[in-house]
Amino acid sequence: MRALTKHQCLTATFKNWILLVAAVVLVLFNASLAIASSGTLYITSNTTLTEDHYGNVVVKGNNITLDCANHTISGPGVDEIYGGIEVYFGTGITVKRCKVTGFNDVNGIYAVGTTDSQYEGNTIFSNGANGMHLDSGFGNQVIGNTVRSNAGNGIAITGSRQTLIEQNTVQDHKTGEGGIVVIGSDHNMVVANAASGNANGFVFDGGVSNDLVNNTAYANPGSGFLFIRSANSNSAWLNSSNGNQYGFMVTESSNQNLLGSNTANKNQFEGFHIYSSNSNSLTGNIADGNGTYGFFVWGGSSYTVVNRNSGHKNSQFDAYQEATGTGNMWSHNWFGTIYGF
Repeated sequence: MRALTKHQCLTATFKNWILLVAAVVLVLFNASLAIASSGTLYITSNTTLTEDHYGNVVVKGNNITLDCANHTISGPGVDEIYGGIEVYFGTGITVKRCKVTGFNDVNGIYAVGTTDSQYEGNTIFSNGANGMHLDSGFGNQVIGNTVRSNAGNGIAITGSRQTLIEQNTVQDHKTGEGGIVVIGSDHNMVVANAASGNANGFVFDGGVSNDLVNNTAYANPGSGFLFIRSANSNSAWLNSSNGNQYGFMVTESSNQNLLGSNTANKNQFEGFHIYSSNSNSLTGNIADGNGTYGFFVWGGSSYTVVNRNSGHKNSQFDAYQEATGTGNMWSHNWFGTIYGF
């Protein structure tokens, strides 16, 4: 067998090099094609994403898990689909570890009529409506999500019952009602969430028998906690509302609510503000260093019980009662300055 000349060896080496480079380019090209799938993706069985997706994702069926594995679902999406991820009337649905962004005019995650379903560990930002909206559901769980800078509310539930909203972070929702908003919904639990930089931190708009426990609201330009428009028989315990415009506001015929062992310090106006609402109870709360009053009951609010609370170093009065209400009871409180008693 004749040996190759030096020239032939160099030629063969160069050809092999060209083939190798071409193969690498082909691999990189194919990899670039696989960066993201596109179009509307329908999920009807357990699915774990292996790549980003450009377009809406629609989940239909029961007992289905969509695990995005920290991949991104991005918009703007298509007409008549109301969420970057949309879930219809399913039972036992799980949506987790999804990053959802860029959907114009719609929600990041939208679920209607789901029961016993979980929305967990998602990151939802810069969408055109709410970050997450659960409508007409029962027994759902919203846990450990990070929701920021959407055009509507952070997390909104409407017409829902027995929802658990726990350990979520909601930030910078200034054009909606607030960070976590519960509208016309009963018997829900809101536990250990943090809300900052929202129009209001936590909003209960109507609805009865909802519980707020151990939540934190700070640096919201409205109220840290707002009960409005006949939000009745709700309870708020062990929550913190500092550095907002108002700490806790109960207003517009929101009656028979119980606020206990909460803290409202260094808010721009009142720590606890009760307006035009009756039969509310404030027990064991602290309001220090607020810009006007620590505790303010006015607008004809009647049969308010203010018991064992503490307020000091508020700029005008630690406690202020306007004379238009009747049957208000103040007892065993620790205040420095008071007015209207």
